[in-house]
Amino acid sequence: MHPRVRRLSRVLASAAALTLLVTPAVAVAAPDGNADGGGPTTAATATREISDVPLESSTPRINPTNTDWVRVGGTLKAHAGTWTSGTTFTYQWYADDVPISGATGFVFSPTAAQVRKRLTVRLDGSREGYTSVSRTSGPSEPVEYGRFSQAPPRILGVATPGATLTVFRPTAVPEPDSVEYRWWLDGERIRGATRTTLTVRPEWRGHLLSVRMYLTKPGFLGRLVPPSAEVRVGGAYSRSPNPAISGTVRVGSTLTAIRGTWSPTPTSFSFQWYADGRPLSGATTSKYTLKGTDYKKKITVIARAYRAGWGTAVRRSAATAEVLASAVRWQADDLGEPIYVGEEPTGVVPTTYIAQAGPASECAWARLRRDGTELAQDVGSGQRMFTVLPIDYTVYTNHQCGVWIKYYPGMVRTSHSTAAHGVYVLGDHLEPGTYSTTGPVVAGEACTYILYEGFYGEPAVVGRGVVTEPTSIRLSGSGHLSGFATAGCSWQWID
Repeated sequence: MHPRVRRLSRVLASAAALTLLVTPAVAVAAPDGNADGGGPTTAATATREISDVPLESSTPRINPTNTDWVRVGGTLKAHAGTWTSGTTFTYQWYADDVPISGATGFVFSPTAAQVRKRLTVRLDGSREGYTSVSRTSGPSEPVEYGRFSQAPPRILGVATPGATLTVFRPTAVPEPDSVEYRWWLDGERIRGATRTTLTVRPEWRGHLLSVRMYLTKPGFLGRLVPPSAEVRVGGAYSRSPNPAISGTVRVGSTLTAIRGTWSPTPTSFSFQWYADGRPLSGATTSKYTLKGTDYKKKITVIARAYRAGWGTAVRRSAATAEVLASAVRWQADDLGEPIYVGEEPTGVVPTTYIAQAGPASECAWARLRRDGTELAQDVGSGQRMFTVLPIDYTVYTNHQCGVWIKYYPGMVRTSHSTAAHGVYVLGDHLEPGTYSTTGPVVAGEACTYILYEGFYGEPAVVGRGVVTEPTSIRLSGSGHLSGFATAGCSWQWID
């Protein structure tokens, strides 16, 4: 017999909002979400007929994101300040008091055209029943040239007479418009060697080669990137195969780099693993265990061999197929009976699981005692998560949940928004910050939300609330807050 499950919305509808964590109706009509004053809009204020009452307003200010600098390529936001609750805004950005074409959002990224100019932003606030108000921020500091973020290049190939070496350039932020390459021999520039490839000359044997790059882009300071590691020109290996990758390409599985047979045999090998061409931090041995952040990416490995007199040779493997989700998975059987916990080979391993239920599918789950009574339960549509604990005897889910897959941090990212229904991990699916909703997606129906410190049911709930109007909440990412569930309204990051 199926365990009793209750709808998430019915549970939440009778619950009191957690006032320490939630601030409803905070000037939510402001797209930047940071109007600080005023309470919820009431019927009386929404139907004012007086047109000469000015809006309460503040002088806006410009806030750089993640830095104190106003630079080309950076992100600036218009902070509205305190306005009458319910005010809606339009924006216009200026450079030295000249309007910038198309710059009409609350976020703006300076371009080369704004270098050395001071920026301002004008907010035009309006609300029915009030006189519209325009306020302009003070000027920013002059816009500075942007700066590149670029790791040093690497030299690929075997540095032997007659061989061709190639420059590998890691991804730059932002991508430059032009890159000049400069090859060096024993610390001195090689005249005319300005391409991504270099043919090794016989007279260079025993000498050290390196390469540098100079990046340029309008609006950005030109940057001379630190040089690559030096490679010594040596004799030619008669056999130097590319490494091969062995293992199951699934999250949680371990891959092994097979270096093959070299001749002569190098005295040392080193490795570096990559996901979609980006180096994986700390992945520098012949083995690598796939993480949640590798999901749906392709993996490669570089083997670097060294032998005195032969120098350093670099070989890259072919890419794997896209990394699949974890092999640790389970789903409801055909009879819909509870499944035992921890029994092999069909038992459920205690861990956290994620299922991708459809928007209209009612996915139900329950953790059960030995006698079949519930320890915890949940039901809802959208992305679902829960944790099976070692103390559980059996678990139950319905077929609408589909397959439950072991959850690894980083496996799924939505970053700054939610669907109308689902369960999300703070710091993984959702970045910490303030989120707002315009209210229920279906008019006349309440939206509910829950704040979790874990994903194992009611004992993990640290806050809940019911939403019937525009609302903002703060997901701080501190303390024990680890998860967020919504049923009936979508949320967007605003600050």
